[in-house]
Amino acid sequence: MIFGNDNNGLVMKLYAAIANQSQAMLESAKAGDWDALCAAEEKCSKLIAELQMVKEGQQIELNETERSQHISYLKKILADDAAIRDITEPRLKQLEEFLRTASNSQRLSNSYGSN
Repeated sequence: MIFGNDNNGLVMKLYAAIANQSQAMLESAKAGDWDALCAAEEKCSKLIAELQMVKEGQQIELNETERSQHISYLKKILADDAAIRDITEPRLKQLEEFLRTASNSQRLSNSYGSN
């Protein structure tokens, strides 16, 4: 999508803020700080919603410098997202297995009674 000149600065600031939040999300994931990861993800979602509102119904034409920076932000965000998934997916599988085991134990306990 091509974006209007009045909002170029705001659009670029929002992309920068989203890229910064994706970095915060990655750092939280690397640290295993799941609460901070969720908080950063929530902030990122709000920034994305704000960006969508700014861009809605407008055509903003980025100059060459802005276009280059825009592409850099997008590449960084996508790389951070991939790295976050590499960290979180194994943890999610562990959680699923834990919940499956707990559910099976509960079912057995309900079926045969606990001693």
